[in-house]
Amino acid sequence: MKLVRIARDRWDVLAVMDHRGDCQVLDFLEALAPNYHAARKSMFVLLRNVLPKSGPPRHNEISKSLGGGIFELRRQPKGRKLRVVYFYDSGSRIICTSAFTKAETTPQIEIESARFLARRYREARFRNELVIIGGKA
Repeated sequence: MKLVRIARDRWDVLAVMDHRGDCQVLDFLEALAPNYHAARKSMFVLLRNVLPKSGPPRHNEISKSLGGGIFELRRQPKGRKLRVVYFYDSGSRIICTSAFTKAETTPQIEIESARFLARRYREARFRNELVIIGGKA
């Protein structure tokens, strides 16, 4: 399984890459329309500065449990509901699986996809098949 490093300090913040080498999380955030500028900037600060130093947030304003070890990062200045789904590993790793905008509830497909990717990640880690792109592994 390939992962791209977003940032690293006390915690390693990674995002899943697909079989083509694309990262849905980073690609989605970069492609957001200009009216999401504040939300995108806030999410990148969280991913690149806050999470690497502090780890997964412990309060519902920034992070919400979706059950089964899956969480969503929440940044919504002025009503823009930008989300990044993630799980974390005991090895001080935060693994982001997808990014999206939402209306009211998190789409079930995002939760199911994150659970599937978490299983794939753990299997790949067990088999020493994790490949981390960007920065030192």
